[in-house]
Amino acid sequence: MRSRIEYAQQAVMLSKSKEADSTILNSNKSLSKLYLIKDDFKPLKSINIENLELAKKIKDSFAIADAYYILGYIDNLEAELDSAYEYFYKAYKVYRDLKNYEKEAELLYNMASIQLSERDFIGAEINAIKAKLVVEKLPKTDNNLDTLWSIHNLIATISAQLQLYDKALEYNDLAVSYANTISNQNRYYDLLYSNTNIASVYRRKGLYPEAKEKYLEILEDEGLKAYDLALYAVINANLAYTTYLIDPMDASINSLFIEALHNSKKANDDLTTMSIGAYFAEYLNAVGKQDSAKYYNDLSYKMAKKINVNEYILQTLITKASINKDSARSFLMEHIKLSDSLVLAERSIRNKFARIELETAEIVEENQEMSRQRLYLIITSIGLLMVLLFLYILKTQREKNKELQLERQQQEANQEIYGLMLSQQDNIDEARKLEKNRISKDIHDGILGKLFGVRLSLDSLNLSVNTEAIDKRSHYINELKNIEDDIRKVSHDLNTDFIKKAGFLDIVKTLVETQMEAYKIAFSFIGDDSINWDALDNTVKIHLYRILQETMQNAYKHAQATKVVISYKKEDTNLVFNITDDGEGFDMYKSKKGIGLKNIEDRVQEIKGKLLITSQKQKGTDITIIVPIFTS
Repeated sequence: MRSRIEYAQQAVMLSKSKEADSTILNSNKSLSKLYLIKDDFKPLKSINIENLELAKKIKDSFAIADAYYILGYIDNLEAELDSAYEYFYKAYKVYRDLKNYEKEAELLYNMASIQLSERDFIGAEINAIKAKLVVEKLPKTDNNLDTLWSIHNLIATISAQLQLYDKALEYNDLAVSYANTISNQNRYYDLLYSNTNIASVYRRKGLYPEAKEKYLEILEDEGLKAYDLALYAVINANLAYTTYLIDPMDASINSLFIEALHNSKKANDDLTTMSIGAYFAEYLNAVGKQDSAKYYNDLSYKMAKKINVNEYILQTLITKASINKDSARSFLMEHIKLSDSLVLAERSIRNKFARIELETAEIVEENQEMSRQRLYLIITSIGLLMVLLFLYILKTQREKNKELQLERQQQEANQEIYGLMLSQQDNIDEARKLEKNRISKDIHDGILGKLFGVRLSLDSLNLSVNTEAIDKRSHYINELKNIEDDIRKVSHDLNTDFIKKAGFLDIVKTLVETQMEAYKIAFSFIGDDSINWDALDNTVKIHLYRILQETMQNAYKHAQATKVVISYKKEDTNLVFNITDDGEGFDMYKSKKGIGLKNIEDRVQEIKGKLLITSQKQKGTDITIIVPIFTS
């Protein structure tokens, strides 16, 4: 190929040395064909810009049309769509005047494809139908039949975008009929593509079982995976998503998505990986796997941003808002902002198309009507979107207010109940203390007095000289002394104020023993006996009690702990409360705080305390609460 290009370049140089425009043009056209085959666009573009000037100079209409066509082809591949459309349109007008119907139809099709990619659906449909009418007059060659397939497929795609699904199915069926008449290698691809589109339209129309059946029919082709791995991955993903729409709990969905992602990465197709990830994330979010949904949705979002695919940016933003409830508003605002910018961009592109096409009088009125319809649609869409956003914000705010009110009521109720519990405990302890004092006084003042008198009487009997009587009396006197000592000890013990150890700490110990036994978790309870719990405010006790409840529940429910150590001690003027478990732990920098941890933080803040949490994966969790409740 290099030698042929070198020969062609030498021919161009020789032609230029003779300064013959027609000869230079012919030599340039030969060199242009070689660069076109090689897809070397930089020299190809510069040569055809030169060809265009030469062709205009010598008024060679075919050369003018060819140069416009190639320049449009290059800009289209390089995503310079506005200039590509302009070149195609200028080439179309020349070929139309030359009555070259095949080229005229190809250019109308290319123009319609650009308009479709820029979401100018009405303009795209107009040009596609024009192309269809031109090609239908031509002989039924494989090339013309393949063009008819492309045009009908394009109209079907436009109809689907406009949600005219019956019309889309009609044109897809026509595309299949044309594909079946083609005898060259394009037939396989055309049929595969049309069947895939039919399945997609079924799904968008809500005919999920029919769509699933169609995708399964396509996958029966054993050669598809080897023919186009990326397309095979796309169809698997579409099958998974359609199955999810039928039955979200179907066990095959997850494996289908995983296989599709694996094949798209193997095919090194970022666009396919992006689209599969977006649909996979939607499914994972729907079945409650928010962490996985967030991972795949973020992956698709970043890829969509990188390669600038606005459709999937918008889709992933909606999923982001659903996953991240706290940040939903910011994602929805980003969605609205992007939608608005796309609307403006569409309007700008349509204006460019309109300016080009308004050079001919035959389509002036069509474009004016199209612009009015588009404007009404845009205004209606924006208005509807703003109303939906307002309703969403209003609903969210109401739910938050209701939740806060319920939480406040629950907290007040808990405080009242616990206050009643402590008051009841105080009444019981006071009654117990009074009863013990009464018994102590009765024993000391009654029984001991009587026994003392008996001992004195017996002591006086020792004056008897009878040895046996003296021994017995001494024995009884010693026994009475022992009884006296025992009663005195009982009296002293009963009078001791051991109830200081009762109350809040007993309630806490009962809670720990009850819950740990229910959870089948080993535990240790280590305390500081010097703490006077009666000095604590009831509000502090209530919050410490609820925090302990929450942490023990987390150790069982989330951490899967086998042992919990609970300790409390006094440090200076602070009460230090510590709960440690040997559970699974969590990554403090990646994990999202649950409502349990948020409640603990709120309670600690309420009693003006300090919360310290340390946790690592597979290394357990340590929670320390420091409350400044003692005076020095």
